[in-house]
Amino acid sequence: MELKEIISAYGVPDPSIVGKLPRGGITLDFVGHAEINRILIDIDPLWNWSPVEFVNGRPAINETNGMATMWGYLSILGKTMLGVGSVRSDKPDLDKELIGDFLRNASMRFGICLSLWSKSEWDEHPPAAPKVDGKVSDENIERFRTACKDANLDPNLVAQKAGLILVQLKDSEMPLLRDTFKMMKAAPPDAPTNVPLSAKELEAAVIKTFTATPTEPVHVPNKPPKEPNAAASSAQVGKLKALMMAKGFATPEAKLELATDACKRPIGSLSQMKAGEVAELIDVLDPR
Repeated sequence: MELKEIISAYGVPDPSIVGKLPRGGITLDFVGHAEINRILIDIDPLWNWSPVEFVNGRPAINETNGMATMWGYLSILGKTMLGVGSVRSDKPDLDKELIGDFLRNASMRFGICLSLWSKSEWDEHPPAAPKVDGKVSDENIERFRTACKDANLDPNLVAQKAGLILVQLKDSEMPLLRDTFKMMKAAPPDAPTNVPLSAKELEAAVIKTFTATPTEPVHVPNKPPKEPNAAASSAQVGKLKALMMAKGFATPEAKLELATDACKRPIGSLSQMKAGEVAELIDVLDPR
């Protein structure tokens, strides 16, 4: 097989190997790590990959703002391409998930399963409108955060500007969030974008059960805990409960629903949350 034949043979994956992943009320199509490996072997039994660099004998991993990334090279049929894997840094099998995500990303550079990937930037290529107005997928939330980082914008402030709550974002609210992002991104370099909201904008935010004040300072994330995977302290949980009450989440059910949405896993009690999860949710509810 030649390189130019890869996209015609593997650009659109066989439906039988496309998995369905329910996220945020919608279903995402994906091809798993094992199937990507099988395709690579079919194309070139001698394919290989290597990280861009090693640190202490293992692939170099960079962790920033709760996300872990690993850059590497994938070689197929004598051609080498750069790729990157990125997942949440608190994943229990971080190395394995980074490698799998890297292989999917780097394989896409050769045209493998290209049809499953967006062909343009987050703010320029809205996803197809879902049939059910569910919660936005983790993938789209991460794409939004990445786009904000690249544009030097605070994602929480962009959401507040639109009068939305990021951790409860629905698919129907994505166009408003996208338009607000594009407006703030297009602001002149000397125009203040990461600034407190006006009183009128705050009124819209309150309707969404997210309260703030016109004198709210520029968002600076709370200091992350030293051991994010450790159990949350009683002081952390107490502060989180107080903030939830202040933001309108008064019932136990509402608190647990918010915690479950933020942690992306079932939460039966706030005391089950990890220190890093509590700190992240406090940062969202109280961005000071």
